Formats: sequence, structure tokens, C-alpha cells
Amino acid sequence: MIIENNPIELEALEAFKRGDTEEARRLEKEFVTQFREAFAEGGHCSCEELCRWHGMCRECVAIHRAHQDHLPNCLKQVKTNEWNSIDG
Repeated sequence: MIIENNPIELEALEAFKRGDTEEARRLEKEFVTQFREAFAEGGHCSCEELCRWHGMCRECVAIHRAHQDHLPNCLKQVKTNEWNSIDG
């Protein structure tokens, strides 16, 4: 599943900008449904670095939020972080 620049979400954003909130919410719900289906089929993690939280996005984001480092590596330009290595 494509998350970054997802066509459904891009369309939802355009609908929101046009003031068509109902359509934007419908499209967003469609995106979330597809995401949940993809996640249920084995997870989805766009991070290229294998870490101990790979595929556990909610936990990963919660950890980063908890220590005020709000972006996990998969959302950063530089995608290496020795702290999260599998061996660590």
C-alpha cells in the first residue's frame, strides 16, 4: 500500500480545500479502511532500517512522542539511529 502521496488522501485533501467536508471524510475513511486491511495482512512499515519496533507503528510513534522526538526514522530524511537498532 502506498501511504506517502496516496491518491485517495490527496483527493480527500483537495475536497477539504474545496469545502466539501463530507466527500473529504468519505475518502479519508476509504483510505483508513484500506490501510487497516493492509496492516492486518502482515503490517506495513515504510522504515528502511530494521529496528526492534519495525512494523509496530503505534508503539514507535508513542515512544518518539514520549521523549519529545516526534518523528520516527521512517519520517525523517536521515534514517539511521543506533538507539533503535535490533541489537540494542
